[in-house]
Amino acid sequence: MAEDLLPDCDNTQTQTQNSQIEWSQQNTPSYIPTIWGRLYSTKVAMTGKHCWKTANNPEYYDLIQPEFSLGRAFNCTFIMKKEMIKENIIKNVSKQHFVIRRDLSEPLCPAIITDLSYNGTFINGEKIGKGKSQVLDDNDVISVTHQIVKIFIFKDLLKNEQDKVPKEISKKYYISRTLGQGACGLVKLVYDKIKCTKYAMKIIKKSRLTNGQMNHLNDPEKIMNEINIMKAVRHPCIISTEEVFDSRDAVYIVLELMQGGELFDRITKQGHLTEQLTRFLFRQMVLAVKYLHSQGITHRDLKPENVLLESKEDDTVVKITDFGLSKFVGEDSFMKTMCGTPLYLAPEVLRANGQRSYGPEVDVWSLGVIFFVCLVGYLPFSSDYKDLSLKDQIMYGKYRFSQAHWKNISLQAKLLMKRMLTVQVDRRITLNQILNHSWMQDHDVIVRVEKLLSQKALMRDMTQLTVSSKSTDDENGNPTIVPLVASGKRALSDSFSSCEPIPKKLRIGMSDEKHDDTTSTTNSYCSDD
Repeated sequence: MAEDLLPDCDNTQTQTQNSQIEWSQQNTPSYIPTIWGRLYSTKVAMTGKHCWKTANNPEYYDLIQPEFSLGRAFNCTFIMKKEMIKENIIKNVSKQHFVIRRDLSEPLCPAIITDLSYNGTFINGEKIGKGKSQVLDDNDVISVTHQIVKIFIFKDLLKNEQDKVPKEISKKYYISRTLGQGACGLVKLVYDKIKCTKYAMKIIKKSRLTNGQMNHLNDPEKIMNEINIMKAVRHPCIISTEEVFDSRDAVYIVLELMQGGELFDRITKQGHLTEQLTRFLFRQMVLAVKYLHSQGITHRDLKPENVLLESKEDDTVVKITDFGLSKFVGEDSFMKTMCGTPLYLAPEVLRANGQRSYGPEVDVWSLGVIFFVCLVGYLPFSSDYKDLSLKDQIMYGKYRFSQAHWKNISLQAKLLMKRMLTVQVDRRITLNQILNHSWMQDHDVIVRVEKLLSQKALMRDMTQLTVSSKSTDDENGNPTIVPLVASGKRALSDSFSSCEPIPKKLRIGMSDEKHDDTTSTTNSYCSDD
């Protein structure tokens, strides 16, 4: 439809280049302006009176500034005059009829059109509504006062990836920049074209090959397992799914966008979290995992990268994500699969080795590792600690304890950490016991969490990025405790396998502590025994 209305714009990009060359030759400015969009005038001789009044109008209008407005007012970018359109149409055009804005500082941000009129602005024949906005996409037809008064065709001249996804997705969502990339695929920022709301779209390829073999992370059965879990859960502290598109080559999962990023990045930026902030965030994590267990779901891959924050504020909702390794378990059934990220794996998972079973208590251990990292900013277990292999550290509960880092942490927090990192499953603290632990009994935190989650439940009926993880570069030498870093990639060299071979890591270095007299003799292994 849009192509029929265009005067002669088959070579849009060529025209753009030519106009830029002409600009450069005629005006010789110090820079060439970025033309991010173009409004093509519809043909004069359309079907009758609902068209431009004269053929003398410019063929197109280049969009360079971040804002373009149209109306009868003299302060509009494009002033509608009676010489252009017949009088019975112009009298229904508002002084400020619509405005198109684009955030040029945000890569691949879409153009947003806002209807300011009383008599309507229409996109492809559908009315936007006064005060409402909508995403403009390539070849969208803009009408004013009535759906048949088609005045412009919008051409998007900035790169986007609409043609790289199935049409049913590009019809509803504007595909923007990449938010992250992990072993399972990409995460893209997308905009709902009608609501102008942002989402994170996880793209999981079904048949990616690794060394000639199918990557088990992209196994169709595993993908559908994650989707079924995400559809089933309803909790304000668990990431929600907007919708799922299943194509022959990939699955596209549209998720709520978490603007606060990963818990991992929050810890990395701050070095470690205060006990008060840890208590506030950790309570939400425990409530989320407790809900999952009540639904017969064990996450099995809890780690700071899979804990997302809704905002960059301290008082933010925490959301658990990435259920690719989760499993529904019946009342009497247990899991045997060897999976999860090694740094956060429970001893019984390593002991099972795919043969023996283990239960949902594995999530409590992983929460214990997260708790440890939140408070002191380094990992309790790591392949960088050369005294013992990573496997033996975990199997025997020999976590690295640095007095320099723990000296300002309360005794109750230490005791809670120790009870979560207990090797014997029957002695390990339960989720209910964690919530009732003396360290968790802070009235202010409990009230704040309940209030926050109640608001979320009311706002979204509990039915709803990250961002996938990257990993860190390997380091030479044998660091005992290293400064917190998060960059690069490295594969774990331990003998046991993992579903995620390149997890993010937190490291602590001796270099930062060698001048601390209290540290030189107090870095040691501790366990629950």
